[in-house]
Amino acid sequence: MRCPYCNSDMEKGQLKSKGGVFFLPDGEKSPKLYTKSQMMKHRAVYLPPYVNFFSAEFPTAYICRMCSKIVIDY
Repeated sequence: MRCPYCNSDMEKGQLKSKGGVFFLPDGEKSPKLYTKSQMMKHRAVYLPPYVNFFSAEFPTAYICRMCSKIVIDY
């Protein structure tokens, strides 16, 4: 895959985490509870891995070491 920012080759891998990872828009405070309703109220978006009791789903990710960007589908 080519980097959409600098057009360099990107390395394929997986986004991994031992806990929840989420995007929080500028100007929003972190939710006190990480429930679905609180995350929606703060306009936060959970990012993979989506973890349940039995397994974790780790998505494919691409990293560009030239411009320090990671591209994933969530």
